[in-house]
Amino acid sequence: MRRLEAWAGVLALLLVPLNARAVSNGTQAGSFLLIGDGARAAAMGEAFTGLADDVTAASWNPAGLTQVVGFESSLAYADWFADTSYSTVAFGGPVAADHFLAGTIHYFHVPRIANVPEEVEPGVDLTNVAVGPAYAYRWSDRISLGGGLKFLSQGVSQEGRPASNAASALVDLGAQVHYPDPAVTLGFALQNMGARLKFRDAKSPSPFWARLGLAWRAWHDEWLEVGLTGDVSQPVDTGYRLVVPSGGLSDIFRISLKGNKQNRYNWALGTEWRLARILALRAGWTTRIGSDINSPSAGAGVRFAVDPFTYALDYSWSYWADLSANVSRVALTIGYRPRPHETED
Repeated sequence: MRRLEAWAGVLALLLVPLNARAVSNGTQAGSFLLIGDGARAAAMGEAFTGLADDVTAASWNPAGLTQVVGFESSLAYADWFADTSYSTVAFGGPVAADHFLAGTIHYFHVPRIANVPEEVEPGVDLTNVAVGPAYAYRWSDRISLGGGLKFLSQGVSQEGRPASNAASALVDLGAQVHYPDPAVTLGFALQNMGARLKFRDAKSPSPFWARLGLAWRAWHDEWLEVGLTGDVSQPVDTGYRLVVPSGGLSDIFRISLKGNKQNRYNWALGTEWRLARILALRAGWTTRIGSDINSPSAGAGVRFAVDPFTYALDYSWSYWADLSANVSRVALTIGYRPRPHETED
């Protein structure tokens, strides 16, 4: 009975990020990877697939890494639901002409689950970690391509009980198309493609999502920059199967793919106003169709430079209306842009 209670608690906690984002109608491993990385994107309603122009692009659309100038590192923290938290580290930059590399670390912290006093039954510990590289290539002045690899590990352990662990490699693919006039960027990304994770006798699908985004640089001068963004995203069912009729060649045109119907997707809109390239004001709205959870968001950031370094501190706040819950995020980004080599005349 105690073991059943412990596993019930584990399942309930694994579903915290799951239910909050309406990722799946059932259990889904690695769903914490769908929590937005960074405070900047979150403040814009997570409408970042098209914009993705800093080192956090590795988690949104790896093709956006081609817009990183110099080397960047970012440390972000999100105060999530039910005393959980989500931390990410990203770093990278150009390694050669038109080639860019980055690395990311994702850690979802879950406090120890204790269904009974510790002296009666030890609590349950969970580990949720994903790490991996990302690569981007500037195909031309207008087209950028990117890909990433995440090594996901999730585990459940309790003193005196055999541990249960699941691991998988997940693949991201992305592209961006830039138009100079008007200044519009179209982005597309496939995230977390991979095999099902197996916990003992149970298998769980990976959080495979498709994203499409648009970013418009509506205004730009020395004192003011205004950007508008929009995103739509939807889970991709990895449980499709090929159905072949038994009628022989006469039924060959009736071959079809069958899978669970996905009636869930997210709409997101965002805006960013930069004043004198120092202060940034942001706002956004996310609507999660299929879960009826709407999230208004807002945030601000400051940026200053001490040559050759740049520093940015960002904060975002979002309100999950139907859950009556607030989520806060903070992120620190440090950039390094090497000075050009001086040459003798």
